[in-house]
Amino acid sequence: MPLRPVVSNIGAPTYMLSKYVGRILQSSINSNYNIRDSFSFCTFINSVRLPENHILVSFDVTSLFTCIPRHMIPGIIIERWEEIKKHTHINLDLFLEIVNFCLECSYFSYRGNYYKQIFGTAMGSPLSPIIADLVMESLLDNVVSRLNFPIPLIKKYVDDLVLALPPDKVVEVMNVFNSFNENIQFTYEMEENGRLPFLDMVLVRQQDQTIRTEWYSKPMSPGRLLDFLSAHPLHLKMNTVNNFMRRVREFITNLSNEAADNTIDVILKLNHYPAPLRHRLLNRGIARRTNTPPSDETQVVYKSMLFVNDLTQRLSKSLKAALPNVVLAARYEKTTKQLYTNTKDVIPPEMRNNVIYRIPCNDCAASYVGLTTTQLKKRISGHRSTINQLEELVTSNSDSPTTKFEIERLREKTALLQHSIDEQHRFNLEKTQILDQHRRQTALPILEVCHILNTPNNINKRSDIECLSSMYAGIFHTLHTKRSKVTNTATITEIPNSYQNESNHVVPT
Repeated sequence: MPLRPVVSNIGAPTYMLSKYVGRILQSSINSNYNIRDSFSFCTFINSVRLPENHILVSFDVTSLFTCIPRHMIPGIIIERWEEIKKHTHINLDLFLEIVNFCLECSYFSYRGNYYKQIFGTAMGSPLSPIIADLVMESLLDNVVSRLNFPIPLIKKYVDDLVLALPPDKVVEVMNVFNSFNENIQFTYEMEENGRLPFLDMVLVRQQDQTIRTEWYSKPMSPGRLLDFLSAHPLHLKMNTVNNFMRRVREFITNLSNEAADNTIDVILKLNHYPAPLRHRLLNRGIARRTNTPPSDETQVVYKSMLFVNDLTQRLSKSLKAALPNVVLAARYEKTTKQLYTNTKDVIPPEMRNNVIYRIPCNDCAASYVGLTTTQLKKRISGHRSTINQLEELVTSNSDSPTTKFEIERLREKTALLQHSIDEQHRFNLEKTQILDQHRRQTALPILEVCHILNTPNNINKRSDIECLSSMYAGIFHTLHTKRSKVTNTATITEIPNSYQNESNHVVPT
């Protein structure tokens, strides 16, 4: 099995620019081949009648994203520019430069080495699916124009194609597809006994050349849904089951309802759904939820909350009554990411951003807690610069009003400088410690306040903690009590890791 790195571009330098040009390109695509989803395709294919002596065939591209020649992309954009320019005010030359820049600047680091995408498009970039779609559109237009016979059915879902062809023309069509570009190569699969798997259904060609469908799962599929015994809210399990039942019932069009219900019952039983619940779900059908769009006066706000069985449901119910415009989503502490902790390089501490940090004082037990959304080394460089300014003013031995004014101005900047001036102490920037990190910048101010309260001998200003609700008081009392039991002489860096982990996870973010 070939391995290909899938690198998340979220937070990468070109991420927002790639999304921007991707939306422009996506808006310009008006395809006759694309399939929106399985449900719309099922509705379409059940109304199709194939010509006589035609069979169903599926074509699949071998590694589409990583095999797209970049030199083709400018030509495709130029061909479609008349449609693309309707969705942007950027001129053609600049647009091509932006697309090329986004595609060329795909890189990642692994085990200390940097790797750059030198061919194809990066898997994980928001621009890659749109570029792949454009290339496939160009390929299909090219192939259809070169064939000397019509193709009555040709539909595409990303890199999967389904076609209706005469049996003796399959190889010929395959060769035309593969001749479009030496890097973009296809494999094909013909129907067997009138049956062809495509997406999550089986297309069944009947004797009158009409198409009916069945729900399909791959032979390797274990048939696992969200288990009934898993630690998830009941409504999430029911939504998963309702979605599964809908797919099975809508995709099975050539079998009886009893056959569909038997399929559903087997899968639900495998996932430990109790018999009374299974029977009730099958008898009542699919519960469809109608979401009423919010009015202009009410704006829905989405928030996440750590899921604790029974407690989260009751909190959600209480908050729904008090704040009807707030929708809560359960967040789970145990994720699959915890199983793959060594697949990425560890980012050096000084290169991390969105962090809460602590700087100890060289001359006493005090420490300063701060936050930064930029890289930590830039923030530390800012602290070093202001400390150097202060030292120059102090060593100048000048009593001029200008010097006093400059010192007072520095004193008002941060509590760190205030402590340095009042106590004539200096902070050890080389021993800066990261206390916490969060990808959402909106969570950082609350995290900073919590760490200020949880850090003994901190010198932060009182105004830094005034925004925290009094409901946190019990939590911090428990933490302080536990810390005092560890040791009376330990510093923060000497506290066991088990305690640090606990303090990092107590405060919901």
